[in-house]
Amino acid sequence: MSSRAPVRLPAYTPHPDFDAESDHLDGTVAAMLRQIEFWEDRDRQMGADLETSIILGDEAGEHAAMLSPHVKEPYFGSLKVRVGGREQTLYIGRHGFRDVKGPHTVVSWESEVGSLFYSDVLGWTPRKGGQGVIRRRRQLDITQKQLLRVTDLYDEDAGGDTGGREEVLLRRLEEGSTAGMRDVIETLQPEQNEAMRAPAGTPVIIQGAAGSGKTTIGFHRLAWLTNADRGVHQIRPEASMVLMPNQVLAAYAARILPELGLGGVNVTTPETWAVGLLGLEKLEVTDRTLSLLLTDRDNTRRALAWRRAKLLGDARMLDVVRTHLWTRFNAGLAGRQLSETLEVPGRDPVAFTLSEHDLRGMLRDVFAQDPLDGYRAGLKRASEAEALHRLNVPETAETTVLRQLATGLQGVLSRVFSSTTPVTETRRLLASPDALAVSGLLTEREIALLQTDPLSGIPTPRRAHADVTEIPLMLTMQAFMGGIGRSVGRMLEPFDHVVLDEAQDYSPLLYALLARATRPGHVTALGDLNQGMHGYKGPSSWEAVQAQLPGAQVMTLNRTYRSTRQITQLGARIAATYNRAAQVQGVDREGAEVRRYTMTASETAELQLLAQAVRDARAEGHTNIAIVTRRGVDADRLSAALRDFDTDAQPITTQEHRYTGGLVILPVNLAKGLEFSAAIVASANAETYDESTEYERRLLYVSASRALHWLGLVSAGELHPLIREA
Repeated sequence: MSSRAPVRLPAYTPHPDFDAESDHLDGTVAAMLRQIEFWEDRDRQMGADLETSIILGDEAGEHAAMLSPHVKEPYFGSLKVRVGGREQTLYIGRHGFRDVKGPHTVVSWESEVGSLFYSDVLGWTPRKGGQGVIRRRRQLDITQKQLLRVTDLYDEDAGGDTGGREEVLLRRLEEGSTAGMRDVIETLQPEQNEAMRAPAGTPVIIQGAAGSGKTTIGFHRLAWLTNADRGVHQIRPEASMVLMPNQVLAAYAARILPELGLGGVNVTTPETWAVGLLGLEKLEVTDRTLSLLLTDRDNTRRALAWRRAKLLGDARMLDVVRTHLWTRFNAGLAGRQLSETLEVPGRDPVAFTLSEHDLRGMLRDVFAQDPLDGYRAGLKRASEAEALHRLNVPETAETTVLRQLATGLQGVLSRVFSSTTPVTETRRLLASPDALAVSGLLTEREIALLQTDPLSGIPTPRRAHADVTEIPLMLTMQAFMGGIGRSVGRMLEPFDHVVLDEAQDYSPLLYALLARATRPGHVTALGDLNQGMHGYKGPSSWEAVQAQLPGAQVMTLNRTYRSTRQITQLGARIAATYNRAAQVQGVDREGAEVRRYTMTASETAELQLLAQAVRDARAEGHTNIAIVTRRGVDADRLSAALRDFDTDAQPITTQEHRYTGGLVILPVNLAKGLEFSAAIVASANAETYDESTEYERRLLYVSASRALHWLGLVSAGELHPLIREA
């Protein structure tokens, strides 16, 4: 935390340029409306013929539809620049607009010039050459075509930095939360802007504390990459994917994407994506390791489950699986050959044979190539290519010859790859110490660990299921056998870009798979190693991720914007007991003191305290309120019991629930990544969050860092030592 005195917002004095800026706004709105009217006039969109006219009309209609939503707020900032001795003012908005007949052009925030609004640099080199100088940066608050406020962020004539950037940021942070994710286009800070605009085509890992804005920065980076200025690294939203840790957060986060022009992005969880690729949508996915960590007090058993889960997600398992499949498929080739009589049009029939030796050689080549669509498809292609080459088949006859080869080739492939599905093969591998030992990558102790079952006491579903710790291994089997990537009909192609939120909770093995499934350099990982609630799945360090994403750049956001000074200081006290990252600096935003609620333990004590905390939060004007519990069963129990205290908190206890605002009660594992105007931590004591266990302190930190403005800590009995009054 910063030790500076908190910033207090000054009283607003109308800016001397307010009227001139208001007139410019009116002119920009009028220019946009004229352009939309022109585009929507079909009679003006005339081409040489009817078909051309229809195409031109459709394109003009699309332009009008894209510009129309921005008329109410055409821009949010401006830059006064001097280039080659000539001064001009550039207005920065969410959507670029060219006023061909006047001075009301708007530059998109995604452009290179737009980037200058957010940075601290004062000079740049325009593409046309010369030298550019920033003379003034100005924030313009506009709502419903009306100018509300003018704030200078930097003014050369007034002595430089005005402190306005911090003032604007604090105003935005004082706003109440909504049921969606905060949009930060207007208030990107220099360090956030730098992370968002890391060179396209470079894998980026953004390490950021809770509330540093890393998730929204990742989304804005995705939008930035869609701009044509990115050249060969430009991405298509519909060919990109965002992975979130659970469906609650995925639904919550997805609401901002259409506003950024990213409506076609697939927002999902790794498990949902994996079972879809496996063709097993009805497979129930469990997280029994998390269940054990949240319910079992036996630290020996918890440690064993943790180590086994970490090993299942180890990047070495990629080569363990590859070696296993090599052994398995080579065994399937024993005694196999392909013999067919083929007839090339215009020639006599000829015998074509691929011996066992030939097939083994082709399989070796396929393994070396690691094709995106898997070994089976690769061996099929190699066999077909060999037939066409040996018989010197002309291009016009290729389809005919391959049709003759199809039945025999299908028979060989079926025998080699028989009885092999990703799920069954994963379990066959894990059940066999000998198969695990073939690669030589695992020690005897590690193989023995994989044979243990520390989760035996955790119930399993009666229907077909898989655990989240098994999913990366199953996905590895799928990648090698049937391919991995973005499904386009029956084909697979690489994703244009993949964003991973809560990246500290994804295994190194999953990163290795995503590197195969995505264009080189097109992964953005957003996370905080100090918030690893699911560390049993995640990497021990970002170096482990960099090993799977060659050239990956780690960028750190050290400033947190979410909470008031009081809440941030409390979180910092908890995190300091295990924090390995650099000191986090909070925004000096004053707020209410953290409220602590305790009384002598009784049957109804906690319920009375929770109800009182909710009343107090509402009395201070907060409507989006969360009661955070340690476990899902606690949320269910308390939700029902609180109704007797005139408190109706809607439970969110599974990933099928959606957060839409209001008063909710949810476990910490589903609260992670969400933020609320007010948050109340239930059972905030050492009995619930074991002080001696780092994992428990992490849970407490996540629980206490969900609030923007108001935080309540509730315990029937003494509060946890880390959150008592200092």
